[in-house]
Amino acid sequence: MSDAIRFEVRDRIATLTLNRPDKLNALVPEMEAGLRAGLARAAEPDVKALFLRGEGRGFCAGGDLAWIRKAVLEERWDDLHALLKLGADVAHTLATLPKPVIAVVQGPCAGAGLSLALSADLRIGTRDAKHSMAFVKVALHPDWGGSVMLQRLVNPALAAELMFGGEAVDAQRALALGLVNQVVDPEVLEDVVKVTAQRFAHGPAGAFARIKQTLLRNSGFTPELLRQRLEAEGEQMRQAIRTPDAAEGMQAFLEKRPPRFA
Repeated sequence: MSDAIRFEVRDRIATLTLNRPDKLNALVPEMEAGLRAGLARAAEPDVKALFLRGEGRGFCAGGDLAWIRKAVLEERWDDLHALLKLGADVAHTLATLPKPVIAVVQGPCAGAGLSLALSADLRIGTRDAKHSMAFVKVALHPDWGGSVMLQRLVNPALAAELMFGGEAVDAQRALALGLVNQVVDPEVLEDVVKVTAQRFAHGPAGAFARIKQTLLRNSGFTPELLRQRLEAEGEQMRQAIRTPDAAEGMQAFLEKRPPRFA
């Protein structure tokens, strides 16, 4: 498994950790093998629940824009499309995994990082967490399931506000909007995670699996329809990433200046 992903199973609880803390756990292709192997292992019968985490001071800053911009300049479209497919596969797997998925969110949680957190069933956030559908800031479209999962949680008008604006939402507003289930002080986060993990470790796996099916169905999805929506989202990103505005947005981000969109 890649060093960029850590995975362990302890006491029937799986933990998958994004491990690029120097880059705020930004997502890159080197994570693919670790993500796929970890999710496959989490699906095995001896695992009761899966926790998603980010190493260091942030959960995940989203896609690695330096890598993405370089890939665009070099016209490595197959590599970019493979990263988008990975995101769709991860989102689909998390939503259909027959057991609870809990995201533990601290610090920055932006772009595809927020998409990843929204694909979980429950989210525990710290008071310093910042949640942002930041794609529009660089003229990109939500990916990794972000647009699909967001509208499972909030009404269309609020989803529009968050996607059109891309502004960061602090922990208390995230709680009020239903983006997280609870907000805790950073110093007690590990205690809360431990208690939550123990509760799931002693819970009924069969009931968990049936509840996951019900949650998906009651949100209007079958696994097949969810796959279609994720593929449609990915196609919007594939178109967006080739535009001059996206090139300008990413370059401006890397140069730490305001973008000049057409």
